[in-house]
Amino acid sequence: MTELRTAVPADAYEVARVQVRSWRSAYRGLIAQEFLDGLEPEFFASRYTFGRVGLRLPSTVIAVDGAAILGLATTGLCRDDDCPNFGELMAIYVDPAHVHRGVGRSLLAAARERLRRLGVAGALLWVLDGNAPARRFYERDGWRSDGACRTTTLGETFGCALVRQVRYRCQPL
Repeated sequence: MTELRTAVPADAYEVARVQVRSWRSAYRGLIAQEFLDGLEPEFFASRYTFGRVGLRLPSTVIAVDGAAILGLATTGLCRDDDCPNFGELMAIYVDPAHVHRGVGRSLLAAARERLRRLGVAGALLWVLDGNAPARRFYERDGWRSDGACRTTTLGETFGCALVRQVRYRCQPL
């Protein structure tokens, strides 16, 4: 039975393992394979702020089944200057072995609820331009592209990957 709970520091490595598996599956063909093959859980685990609390700090909820972590969703205040009083879905990843089982929908609902509790006017997220499955997932939930796009660099630690992203908004939550 899948349950949702807030991530704690002891979850970092296992959450990072899920994120690595998710990236390798979802971004195949969108990001260089050598970049994906070089990803290690430590790359993500060292960046998480699990256990730290504050309005300006991101919050991560995880989906678990017993001791197994199935997915994660991270939310926080929007980092884009042109969207004051907005929240942001900063990350949502589901272990590929658990895709199409409702885990992502549950995580997305929990993320929206957290953003509602923050009292923001709406939310946004950034998604890889070519990630059609993720874009359909967001669109089914009421998110819409707002026309903004950017090129960003992933993984300065080991061979950078440049990616094009498009921005989606959800308003109201």
